Amino acid sequence: MRFYILLLLLSIAPLTLVQAQTGEINGRVTSGDEPVVGANIGIQELQIGNSTDKNGYFTIKRVPTGTHQLRVSAIGYAAVRKKVTVGEGETIELNIDMESSTLELDQVVVTGTMRETYVKESPVKVAVVNAQGLQKGKTSSNIMDLISNIGGLSTQLNCGVCGTNAIRINGVEGPNTAVLIDGMPIMGALASVYGLNGISPSIIDQVEVIKGPQSTLYGTEALGGVVNIITKNPKNTPGFSAEIFGKSTEEGSINLAATPKIGRFQGFVSGDLLRMENYFDRNDDNFNDVAKRSRIALFGKGTLAGPNGEQMLNVAAKLYDENRTGGVKAFSDKMRGSDQIYGESIYTKRAELLTEYRPLGFDQRLRFSGALTFHNQDSYYGTDHYDAQQNIVYGQATWDQPVTESIQLLLGSTVRYQTYDDNTPATSDGTNHRFIPGLFAQSEASIGDITLLAGLRVDHHSEHGFVTAPRLSAKFSPSARTTFRASGGTGFRVVNVFTEDHAALTGSREVVFAEDLDPEQSRSLTASIEHVFPLGTNPLTVNLDGFYTHFTNKIIPDYDQDPNLIVYENLDGFSVTRGVSIDLDHSLTAIPLSYNASFTLMDVFTEENGQRQSLTYAPDYIGSWGASYLLRFLDLSIGYTGNLVGPKRMPENYVTQFGRDRWSPTYTTHDLKLTKEFTNVNSANGVGFEAYLSVENIFDYTQGSPLVDASAPFGPQFDTIYTWGPIVGRTVSLGTRLNLR
Repeated sequence: MRFYILLLLLSIAPLTLVQAQTGEINGRVTSGDEPVVGANIGIQELQIGNSTDKNGYFTIKRVPTGTHQLRVSAIGYAAVRKKVTVGEGETIELNIDMESSTLELDQVVVTGTMRETYVKESPVKVAVVNAQGLQKGKTSSNIMDLISNIGGLSTQLNCGVCGTNAIRINGVEGPNTAVLIDGMPIMGALASVYGLNGISPSIIDQVEVIKGPQSTLYGTEALGGVVNIITKNPKNTPGFSAEIFGKSTEEGSINLAATPKIGRFQGFVSGDLLRMENYFDRNDDNFNDVAKRSRIALFGKGTLAGPNGEQMLNVAAKLYDENRTGGVKAFSDKMRGSDQIYGESIYTKRAELLTEYRPLGFDQRLRFSGALTFHNQDSYYGTDHYDAQQNIVYGQATWDQPVTESIQLLLGSTVRYQTYDDNTPATSDGTNHRFIPGLFAQSEASIGDITLLAGLRVDHHSEHGFVTAPRLSAKFSPSARTTFRASGGTGFRVVNVFTEDHAALTGSREVVFAEDLDPEQSRSLTASIEHVFPLGTNPLTVNLDGFYTHFTNKIIPDYDQDPNLIVYENLDGFSVTRGVSIDLDHSLTAIPLSYNASFTLMDVFTEENGQRQSLTYAPDYIGSWGASYLLRFLDLSIGYTGNLVGPKRMPENYVTQFGRDRWSPTYTTHDLKLTKEFTNVNSANGVGFEAYLSVENIFDYTQGSPLVDASAPFGPQFDTIYTWGPIVGRTVSLGTRLNLR
């Protein structure tokens, strides 16, 4: 009871604080005689600020009285810091001159500390990829097709018939990755099966990634890391846009988006329609190589500013409806559950509502956030019917308080209530209810070139009692070009096997629980060195990272104990993920060329009863790279991406029973995209039009059939997860995009 009283007090205590007296800061930002457009001016400890208009002018209203550190930043310019003292009712006028600098390529992020900061200044290492970077060499309406373009991330195909997949960070299994939408941890276990495939790149502004446990801020789903998908800001999007593309697989997609603006309200609405009803079988296993899909996704987001332009209310909603069908050629959805003609039919419906409210009079320090999600999946895998529903209600209150000029305190309380029900033995006793309240606190202190961050979270699980998740991070920047970071933390996760391991649903093996499963727990250390080599006006950024995570109570399915069973039990030992990675990012100014590359070497293994072996499906190494080049005289951009995947250990039963390879081979894939701009939205008529052509998997590399014993799909040996590489070969896409200002 005391815990819940404390939770309530923390949620409402900031409301008793007295509103501070305020003043105003006006000014203009220039470089030489030219205005700097879109520069960010902010007081970081207060989380308030604004950006410059087309003439370089800005205004920050309702600035609390006192002395503050003003930071001015813009991509391509050296950041400017200026102390400003504001008196009650006073208006400060500033003229700020910025110098060009290729070292200043900073982006604003929120994931590492749950407050807006810059990549360079965050004590927690955050990798950022914008929407253009995600689609540099590929065309897709599904973020899961693009996620491997981010260093250290890969996707694992978990079903060769229905096409479900999961995100791996540094080789850690997909369910250990927390996927957030605008900072909200609403992608529950059921959504990890198909819900991630419904996130269209058309609504994404940028993707922020943290590797390693982040349970202190984001709860029990974040053992392996966090992927935070930041949706588009209405004020930075065209008034109307339309995009259409088609693929050689006969997949077609249409996206329409608009940004209505009425007074202090700005909105962004997007609709995405996809259809792919083509059957093709290039690997000759008599099954469709890729599942047929019909999908509609709707997204809407609105922001309401306060009377002085400050951010006050954000509301976003998303609807997703997909029908997915895989199997032999004769199968259709009319045959769902047939015991004569094998097929898999999945109907997915999902709805999300997210909101953030910043009450006026608290200088943006107090924030209330909330989310509601509904997810229903009605599926048939051969004759096996899986009907499941998950609902999540999530609420969060945070208070961001500067203690001194160099110390920042963040306090928060969360409440998560979720229900899960399906027609499997997992809920034979009725609907599963979980009520998880939590408290967290985080302190960030800057002492010269050193920044320290310490945090602690306490959650209460009805089944497991109180769970603590501490973390400690440090950043040392001896110069503007070099940054050292280190972090340590713990994680905790309750597992739902039937939603997280698709092998428990597909195939014909019987699922056996050898014991009552305890939650997984982890301890992790990460360290990184970042250095910028100026190379004249062509900065080269190099990142070297090391990581180590130790798991206990690891829940790993045993495919080898009995060919007719999948046995689940807690590992009587431990599991380790460790490795190093290097990332390069280089921009050339003499020629319009930029490129990036990433390579991660991993050792992912389990040790039980003194026996050590590599974890199945975890690659020994992965790599990704990309380049973009602009032919200015043709207004033609060329984008190229590639991926490297090292060997993976495959389940032993496939080797002994069916003669499959114990280890998958090393392979690479390559993609190329050409984009021709005919008119630019920033031109006088405000119309932008472009066309693009992409070729994915240029060299037509495929793994062959992912199925085991495909000739007897209703037999006890049939399985769909001998998956280690591409199933679909070379694909050509052609599309157009229209933007109206």
